[in-house]
Amino acid sequence: MLWNREILDLDPTLAAMNNLVTDWMNGIQFYLTADTPITNGHLGFIDSPWALSALNQGQFWKSRDLARDYGDGTVRDILSVDISDWNTPGILYGKPAMDCTREQIAAETWAQIQAGLYGKNKALLRDDCVHSWYLDPAIQWSNTEGRNTNDEPLLINTAGSWDQRPTTHTNIPNLFLAGDYVRTNIDLATMEGANESGRAAANAILDATGSNAEPATVFQLNRLPQFEPAKQLDRQRYAAGQPHLLDTP
Repeated sequence: MLWNREILDLDPTLAAMNNLVTDWMNGIQFYLTADTPITNGHLGFIDSPWALSALNQGQFWKSRDLARDYGDGTVRDILSVDISDWNTPGILYGKPAMDCTREQIAAETWAQIQAGLYGKNKALLRDDCVHSWYLDPAIQWSNTEGRNTNDEPLLINTAGSWDQRPTTHTNIPNLFLAGDYVRTNIDLATMEGANESGRAAANAILDATGSNAEPATVFQLNRLPQFEPAKQLDRQRYAAGQPHLLDTP
């Protein structure tokens, strides 16, 4: 925890952050020399040992041409991949991502993605179309620990964690917080939630300084009405002391 004794004396509520749970979910990007329109949306590789998900970026860059505007002119698409399980052995080296070198992480991730595709999509991701790759710099090898470390672990929403999370404006007048761990209208550890906390922090600063500048727009997470009956049933069972339906035999 970053808070020292002086900070906690000024705002003791921040000590509750010690109870928050984090896990690893970090990304790697593959720069490709060919267009790879696998699907118009997110890819979920549910059978991959490292719980991979991905997105083809090139198809969404409507106003930019990757080859024309970036790099050396040969990159035509970017495959962005999230690695969500760093503790399960992979299919190439039999090691979890936690224990792999950066080169092994890249090779293992690519192999798992290829293994998860089929048909024409499998033919799109050829080894010879990989120009280069870039692993999140938060992942660093520790010679002392003999494994990787992570400077940017992800908040995991657990039961009761909302009460442990800080608000944007703390009890210290000039201390404002932003990040996926801060309470926002988007109660989920995502980039959207982090962005929302940034807007909330900007507005809190405007309020604290008495500024008449136009505040940043804040948003509510879209809640699909199809899920509301199930949520209501879950609330009723919780109030009655009954387990969640998925936790029953």
